[in-house]
Formats: sequence, structure tokens, C-alpha cells
Amino acid sequence: MAWDEWEQLKAEAAERQRNGTGGPAGGSAHTRLNQLAPTGGGGGAPDIDIKTKGVHGAADDTETLSRTAMTRLSHSLDGSDAVYGAHNGNGWLSPVQLKVCAVDWEEHMVSLARQLGELSAQLKDSANGYDSADAEAEARLHAAVQDLGGA
Repeated sequence: MAWDEWEQLKAEAAERQRNGTGGPAGGSAHTRLNQLAPTGGGGGAPDIDIKTKGVHGAADDTETLSRTAMTRLSHSLDGSDAVYGAHNGNGWLSPVQLKVCAVDWEEHMVSLARQLGELSAQLKDSANGYDSADAEAEARLHAAVQDLGGA
């Protein structure tokens, strides 16, 4: 839940309290606190509103990008090898330098593609952590509501 939305809900609840109109499903917030939500509306499963679908999607996209980059990098500098082979040993220094540059560049690009893969795994871990925390919070909130209902 966004902070602005939380502040708005608090302000609306305070206004209802001042006007004596009670909560959205009838009754004051105090009386609603000590009972289960009424059937047929306003209740539902507790949810702290953590949505991880986008994070999972970004992780999948990043993993795909990493795999695609690794595949394309495997032959991306083949032309440099041909130049090196054609001009090496003819008195030119540039073919050797070109080969060194190509190898360094390819290593750098492979490193970046690996980092994308690692970031994808971290995004997945983060999203799974949020999913687990959300499930645990829901279970705890449900247990608390059950405890309050039995009091």
C-alpha cells in the first residue's frame, strides 16, 4: 500500500470517528476490532499488498537477456580473428593489438552477461522472499484475527 493511500485511509477513519458514523461495514472501529469481519462484504483474506509479479517478470526477462547475450557473444568477434590471421607476421603491429583488444572486449562482455544472470537470480530470490513474507504475514494476521474472534 502506498504511503499516500495509507494516510488517506487514516484520515477517512478519523473523520468517521469524529462524525460517529462507524466503520465501512457498520459499527465503530473499536467494536470491529474485537470481532470477525461480517460475512458478505468487507472481509476477505488478509493481505499486506505485496505484488511480486513484476519482479518475477523482470527476473525472467533479465535471465533471457543474459542467455541471449551469451549466445551472441560466442561468435561476435570472429571478424577480428580473420583480420589478425591475414595481417599477422607482415610487419604490422596492429593485428596483435587488435587481437588483444578483441579478447579483452569479449571477456568484458561475457562478464556483463554473467552479471545479468546473477542479477536475475537475485531478483528471483527477492521476489520469492517477498512472497514468503507475504504468506507468513497473512498466516499471522489470520491467526491474530482468529484469536481476537475467540476473545
